[in-house]
Amino acid sequence: MNPLNRRDFIKQTGAVSTGAFALSLMPTQLLASNHSSEYLPSSPLSTHLINRISFGINDEMQSLYENLGYKGFVDYQLDADNIDDSEIEDYIAQNLPTVAMSPREIRDLIDDGSLNQFKAADELKTATFLRAVYSKRQLQQVMVEFWNNHFSVFHFDGPISFLKTTEDREVMRPLALSTFAEILQANAKSPAMIYYLDTFSSTKEAPNENYAREVMELHTLGVDGPYTHVDIDEIARSFTGWQINQRTGEFRFNSEKHDTGEKIVLGIPIAAGGGVTDGEQVIDILANDPNTAAFISYKLCRHFISDNPDKSIVDSTTAKFTATGGDIKQCLRHILLSKHFVLSRDQKLKRPFNYLASVVRTMNGDVLNNRASRVTRFVLDALGHQPFNWATPDGYPDTASYWESTTGLLYRWDFTNLFCFDELEGHSYDFEQLISAPYSPENILNQIHKKILFREMNAIDQDFLLDYLNQGLSVDEVSLSKIKGAMAIVLGSPYFQLS
Repeated sequence: MNPLNRRDFIKQTGAVSTGAFALSLMPTQLLASNHSSEYLPSSPLSTHLINRISFGINDEMQSLYENLGYKGFVDYQLDADNIDDSEIEDYIAQNLPTVAMSPREIRDLIDDGSLNQFKAADELKTATFLRAVYSKRQLQQVMVEFWNNHFSVFHFDGPISFLKTTEDREVMRPLALSTFAEILQANAKSPAMIYYLDTFSSTKEAPNENYAREVMELHTLGVDGPYTHVDIDEIARSFTGWQINQRTGEFRFNSEKHDTGEKIVLGIPIAAGGGVTDGEQVIDILANDPNTAAFISYKLCRHFISDNPDKSIVDSTTAKFTATGGDIKQCLRHILLSKHFVLSRDQKLKRPFNYLASVVRTMNGDVLNNRASRVTRFVLDALGHQPFNWATPDGYPDTASYWESTTGLLYRWDFTNLFCFDELEGHSYDFEQLISAPYSPENILNQIHKKILFREMNAIDQDFLLDYLNQGLSVDEVSLSKIKGAMAIVLGSPYFQLS
């Protein structure tokens, strides 16, 4: 979390007044930190499912669910290739050109001075947020974020600032719903990963252990996996000669730097005289190890069900992973159709990136402009959840305890207040599309339930919000500022922040 003064936060996000800032300081029952999931009325199953497998519920997703039903909606989102996503992809292609460029093209533009060194990184971050907000392939986008975090690299570690663009485009997005073995194999050859974990410098004379250690501890077997330092040494030898073509920025294998001797990895021999296939065999061994099945299954259950998923759903997901060769679609379908998932409502806190995207999605916001992109990157920096900016290879935490700081919650409320009051530079939404006349407290509350929360509040909280809307005003009509204040309050409440 950046140590920003909150008034500086407001100023740098483009606020034109202090009205929203004052609202964020108002003590309210709905923003109380002691609202646990047990306190909240159970949300509809549609709201629960859509919130978990997307970056936020909106009318379009709700209508799809009503037409397809629970299982049909799950299968529809899993079949991402058959969902037309051309609208947001066309926008990205036209407005964020480096997202489609090769490493060499970006490097050449940087070298001749026509492109800022970090322009490609900024455009990839922007494209990532815009896809989260506008993509119709929501579950695929959720899994792209999942794998980018699982195979985390730091965006500002030298050439990763532009190599990550290729990795996201050619590995994470097309393979997000494939098999784990395919993802792992492609990631191992990704120049971004090769550079980040120093494989590019590994030679038969001096094997580098960084990737060997992390591919087991973080990517496959887990920190408690059954490996020894001998396995780390043998895997490091297997990946010697895996380099980056300095001219093109693509993967290259340098046979002269490769250790061709026999290796034994987790008790499995790799014959002498091999080349690039040595590393490929290591990936196959790790991808098919039962400990990998358990480790990845646990992380999927933690992401989609709860911070501490029940052992039985982890075990059954592990069995599905093993039986299907690590088929991610089938593992997800198993999780999403399980009773554990259905009963896990309000057990996950939205992480900052997910929270910001869900506010914009639910409010049908318009952030398709450069000013909004700049402000969004600033807010995500302040919240400590900028895509690809986690400096260590373990990725951003996926449990609520890390994100529940007072400062983090205040910044969330500031963002939401500024957004609702139209004070966030570059951000806009159609108020009349969300809240229509008559502007009576009861009608406003009803529309908040149906169009923003997609769920009911308990009686105490409803009375609180009605009292807020009625304060000092006529009985029949509520002021515009009060309505926007009510929207900001519920968007900052546990009803919206928990999923």
